[in-house]
Amino acid sequence: MKNEKKRISIKFESNITVYIELDSSLSPNTVKSTLDSLPLEVKINRWGDELYTDRTSILAIEENPKSEVNLLDVAYWPEGKALCLFYGPTPISNSPGKIVPYSPVNIIGKIISKENILDKVKDGSKIIVEIE
Repeated sequence: MKNEKKRISIKFESNITVYIELDSSLSPNTVKSTLDSLPLEVKINRWGDELYTDRTSILAIEENPKSEVNLLDVAYWPEGKALCLFYGPTPISNSPGKIVPYSPVNIIGKIISKENILDKVKDGSKIIVEIE
């Protein structure tokens, strides 16, 4: 399967839109399942500097799972059936510069919006995830 890149958007209740570039190079099956599940309407939660959704209809098993991620990575969390956006350290990130998810995640893309939206997102607010 060739590496595909596709842009999706996440629209927040607060009239903020975040753009994500999906990249199938690490988790092609997870990216396909994500695209097949769109559009999604779900609630968003905050855990440290990570935003994650409530359970989604995306079905994927661990695929090249990562226990540490990079700044602005977007991942699917198989254990919680959730999408995760990493803006910085989580409560279990134990050293500077390290971003540690709750449990291993499948990397599916990168946040390509320049703005850090963490302070503008209310815990439990609704979002819509769709193909651009």
